[in-house]
Amino acid sequence: MPTEHRSFCRICAAACGIVVTVDGDTVVRVRGDADHPVSRGYTCPKGRGLPAWHHGPDRLDHPRLRGRQATWDEVLDDLGTALSALRDAHRPDTLALYLATGMAYDSAGQVASAMWLFGTGSTSFYTAATVDNAPVLVAAELVAGNAMLNPVWEPGNGGPVLFVGSNPVVAHGYGTTLPDPVRHLRDHQSSGGRIWVVDPRRTETARLADRYVAARPGSDVEVLASLAAGLLDEGADAEELARWCRAEEVDALRTALAPFTLDRAAAAAGVDRSVLEELLDELRGCRGRFAAFCGTGTTMARDGVLVDWLRWVLLVLTGSLDRPGGMRFNRGAINRLPPWRSDVVPGPGPASRPDLRRVAGQVPVVALVDEIEAGNVRALVVTGGNPLTALPEPDRVRDALERLDVLAVVDVAGSELVDLATHVLPATGQLERADLSLAEHVSLTSGIQATTAVVAPVAERRPTWWILGQLARRMGGDILFGADPDQLTDELFLSGLLAHGPLDPAEVWASGPVPSLVPVEHGWVHEAMLPEGRWRIAPEVLLDRLAARDAAGPPRTGDAGTLSLVPRREMAWSNSVRYAGTGREPELRLHPDDARCHDLADGGRAVVTSAHGAVAVAVAVDDGVRAGTASLTHGRADASAGALTSLVHDVDALTGMPLASGVPVTVTPV
Repeated sequence: MPTEHRSFCRICAAACGIVVTVDGDTVVRVRGDADHPVSRGYTCPKGRGLPAWHHGPDRLDHPRLRGRQATWDEVLDDLGTALSALRDAHRPDTLALYLATGMAYDSAGQVASAMWLFGTGSTSFYTAATVDNAPVLVAAELVAGNAMLNPVWEPGNGGPVLFVGSNPVVAHGYGTTLPDPVRHLRDHQSSGGRIWVVDPRRTETARLADRYVAARPGSDVEVLASLAAGLLDEGADAEELARWCRAEEVDALRTALAPFTLDRAAAAAGVDRSVLEELLDELRGCRGRFAAFCGTGTTMARDGVLVDWLRWVLLVLTGSLDRPGGMRFNRGAINRLPPWRSDVVPGPGPASRPDLRRVAGQVPVVALVDEIEAGNVRALVVTGGNPLTALPEPDRVRDALERLDVLAVVDVAGSELVDLATHVLPATGQLERADLSLAEHVSLTSGIQATTAVVAPVAERRPTWWILGQLARRMGGDILFGADPDQLTDELFLSGLLAHGPLDPAEVWASGPVPSLVPVEHGWVHEAMLPEGRWRIAPEVLLDRLAARDAAGPPRTGDAGTLSLVPRREMAWSNSVRYAGTGREPELRLHPDDARCHDLADGGRAVVTSAHGAVAVAVAVDDGVRAGTASLTHGRADASAGALTSLVHDVDALTGMPLASGVPVTVTPV
């Protein structure tokens, strides 16, 4: 007899409420939970595709040791011995961890992964943040003193909201996660708020916008800088600048922004100046009610850190941070952030790439291959990710992974990476485990929600915290504070995290997927978090970068026949994992004029070539893509955009990010 279970989706940070229909061990259906107070019955195709994913033929059921099925004791004993030997013969940093999106929403697994690595004494910590998100972290640290401080939107305040290179209708937000994104956007418009989208592609979000600006790729710095310059000239929040910014920084910012006029921005973006004037007028009239988002379209581009910094500048200039009606900061129930400290010194960067610095304590992932080739990393544990699809130069990445003494993969499904692994450790999927929503600092609500397992794990799947707890014991360590992994449950492990926050663990579990709320607070960042009590709106390193941008002149169009590659997300996919749909071939989207120019037709095939490699893809003619732009999905294994990018060339020294948006490419028919 089928039964229904309330839970929440853990594919992304939106954590939409879901109702799961189960018949015995079979997951029959997933639908949106109409009673969920935030997602309100919404779930995307990925969430609705969970039954097929859960029962998919690629699910991992049994541990493997060097290509053969083995018992858990065999695999863990061998892995523990191998890792301990490498650590003792060389140094702890020989062991590395790569943690990515698949583990980001397994709360217990995410915490256990970091605890295991640091318990070994290693600091070789890599995550997917330096694939697509590092500029957000670096800008936050420079301006507000903490890389994890994140402004959260409050829809319905009646003010303008600006999306630059961000498409929340598909990606569910970047910085503020939006369950039921279309309804939240329309509710905001109903309150009198206006939606602006700046993007070279008329995205699903742009189709809902009040104003869409089809800006040329790479022009976002000029656009935001001109708006900031205009506000400093007239309309900035004088009280915010006087009380919470240093006068000398305001003056330095004004000087640095002076060359970035509306005329320059309009020319760089290839748009009419009047459109930018209209947006500037709205910013001048929205004191305390402006919201802004940047997405992978900017973070993966050249000078993405400038774009995200200028977003902070605009929010400060309009007085829209940390106050009612603007963008707030969630203090969180578990992940409470420490105030800025002047004595914190970042750890050393990678020995093979001394030009790169750590980002939020993480080694930039573009250095991983160099570290392996140099012998500095000899063992890699991967939890919830796939460097082959995430990183540039996948062929070089594959060669490096094959050179490792140990490649241990903790995952729920098979892949090419799993086939390369020396040790395969099958983890429970989201419907087989209890969980908490720990993405508090990007959540639309100020609180946390919980779920128990919907179905029991089958075969030999184990929770990630159990796997790493057992591995730690075999290496002479302990991440479970003396507890026997076999005597713990998901709920007990997670309740230990809740014990450090203001919420009662029993009440959180009793509320389940209905969020247990922490009171919304305004003003706490101003009063307790900022470096020496001020926004640092003019960091010297960013002023120097802006001056170099000014000296180089506005972005130019490419040579004849050259297009600018921009990444995009797909509704049915989360990076390299497909949850719904038929798995159709990746498409390169081109404007009709560019398709005609290159003798390409809708449904045909093309080879996309950059200075670093080439991929073959299907062609989709799309008049929503700005002429001169080529739009390709990021993260697909079957046509990796990483093949068009580089681990070495065009890597941002400040953020460690490889250039993946705005890459010059040519296209030719197959």
